[in-house]
Amino acid sequence: MSAMESPLSETPADEDTAAPQNGATEAQEAESEGNAPEFTTVAVPEIVVRWNQELAPTLRDGIVEHGSLDRAELLDELPALWATVDAALARVGPGTLVTESVRHDSYEGWQVAALPRYDLDGGIEPRDRRDGAPQPRDRRALVQALVDAVAERPCLDLRDALNMLDVFAGIFPSGLDAICRRLLGHDLRHGLAAGMAPLHDALERRAAGCVSATCYRETAVGSRKAKGDPATDNEDAAGALRGPSGTVRCAVFDGVTGDGDGSGGKASRAALEQATRRWLMDEDLPPGELVAELDAAVGRATEGSAAAVLATVRPDGTASVVSVGDAEAWLVRPLRTSQRGDEPHRPVQGTEPPYAAWKLTPAHTGYAELLRVNPDAEGEGSSLVNFLGGGPGRWTHSTIALAPGDLLLLASDGATQPERERWFGAVLAELAAKLDASGRPPAPALAAALVQRAEALGGWDNATALVCAIGEAKDV
Repeated sequence: MSAMESPLSETPADEDTAAPQNGATEAQEAESEGNAPEFTTVAVPEIVVRWNQELAPTLRDGIVEHGSLDRAELLDELPALWATVDAALARVGPGTLVTESVRHDSYEGWQVAALPRYDLDGGIEPRDRRDGAPQPRDRRALVQALVDAVAERPCLDLRDALNMLDVFAGIFPSGLDAICRRLLGHDLRHGLAAGMAPLHDALERRAAGCVSATCYRETAVGSRKAKGDPATDNEDAAGALRGPSGTVRCAVFDGVTGDGDGSGGKASRAALEQATRRWLMDEDLPPGELVAELDAAVGRATEGSAAAVLATVRPDGTASVVSVGDAEAWLVRPLRTSQRGDEPHRPVQGTEPPYAAWKLTPAHTGYAELLRVNPDAEGEGSSLVNFLGGGPGRWTHSTIALAPGDLLLLASDGATQPERERWFGAVLAELAAKLDASGRPPAPALAAALVQRAEALGGWDNATALVCAIGEAKDV
């Protein structure tokens, strides 16, 4: 049995503070009774870790049980965590984190309980002091700890974490999916604090003055969905309107395919017509009243139904996003500031990607309901449990801060189709970078590229993309 030096202190661990180990006690009792374990070819030592100071609660327990940190404030506090993790890995070595290593106390702040790696003799494995970059094990542990802290139920593993990040975006803190993906895939050889800083700078960016929004829309019928009737084949509808106050309101509606009677298209068009009537008044309803108004309009027009995502972009740089069903909203933001949202972004030197993207809306599907309580949930991916037409049981509303250079995307699910398990946020960032480098206007080019991509992936569904380019307002 080997005692370790606590990575949380410069002094050796105090053996008197060791917690009882049930496994060790049972083994000793068994041996005293003459029931010693049978001979095995590999002998593995028992290792007991003793801490010489009290551990803070795990991040999940700190948030859920002790209220040490508000979920909405988690992203703002992460830069301090990265510095703490860097210090722990520099002292104890990479590959030493588990999910429970990430801890938080309302008085002391962050604490990282890193566990040194042991060899088969029970000693601490030597390490190269020059290597302090987090290993895949550390990255996975951090992602699981972050998702575990904000989810309704405990996070089971990395696969569960990634599934929840995708399904519950818009419920989780905005941008958490981008942070976790960067943790898993970005070059962090210079440490977490340095590697994560560009993304945090982008997440915290705000407009210095008033902004303007210009919207571009592209839509197409998926070739495998087309039935030869142009009037009913495309069940998507989208539109945008700028009011006298300078507020821009836009929406994408995705009709649910019924029995081939065109009811999905009727539902989406009825919703757009009602939204436009409301937009012409240049006033905003509370989200619940807006959803109820659109739902009633669909019910009057047809027995069909539709998913919806709507955004209101205000001159002060704030935007509200409302969604029902599986239509999606994403924010694409340059990692450097740009003068105008309708101008190509300046190329970024080096290997740093010039854009980041994160999802703003959750999925209201059967799979999402299952995943809410069961990490092994499968199927029901496209089965909507909330939609316009028949009374939506749940809708989601969020408010975000925009900045010049942003691209706000509203899309039907046909335009955000997965690509070989690749995260769609990475697809968006790559497309924006390529279009930017080509000298084309990013917003209209991105809308067109997403619709073309949907057909290239098989044309299984109608695809509609509406992209708002956010720039500095010239006249207020």
